[in-house]
Amino acid sequence: MRSFFIFNCLLIPLFFVSGKSRLGEYYTGFGFGVVDEATNAFEGDNFNIFVNSLASEPMDFTFEYSYSGLETNSSRDTVWELGVGIRYHFDQFYDNQGMFRPFLSLGVNYLGDPASLLLEEDGLGWSIEAGAEISFTQSFSFLCFAELYGLWKDFQYNDFKIHSEFTWWIDEEHGLSVSYLRAVDPKVDYFLFKYLYSWR
Repeated sequence: MRSFFIFNCLLIPLFFVSGKSRLGEYYTGFGFGVVDEATNAFEGDNFNIFVNSLASEPMDFTFEYSYSGLETNSSRDTVWELGVGIRYHFDQFYDNQGMFRPFLSLGVNYLGDPASLLLEEDGLGWSIEAGAEISFTQSFSFLCFAELYGLWKDFQYNDFKIHSEFTWWIDEEHGLSVSYLRAVDPKVDYFLFKYLYSWR
């Protein structure tokens, strides 16, 4: 699989570098990658931008915009999503820059999916996330979480995502990451490479 090969080429070098946390920090960034569907009904590319900002010591505000251009057998379609959320991280497990940092997140979003490639309909939606970050050093960390999301107008339109991401902070301002995201029901895989900029 082309996207699997690309993901591994990006991932392998990160094992040889030395995590500033992705939680409780001010940063923004953008990412680009590929999208694959298991039955080859479509494939394409994805671009996203994101912002993380402190709301209080244990809480963050999050913002993300994602755009995918997808090639099907007969046409080219687009899927986009705009979302905001609030994330609570349980810092009592994170003493002295410890390794493990669980979190919960709630969000609202708008999904534009006119071809119904990811959900049966588009519209205003909701999301719930649960996961954890593992920090290995001051510059290298691993983030993983599960996300349940759906549409407000009909709760039968929902799906489940699994997200994993390795992050390398080059210095206090600049970081790089590689991530893998799996949308379970539509069997869609995302492989993304991201740049992060922390302004504080």
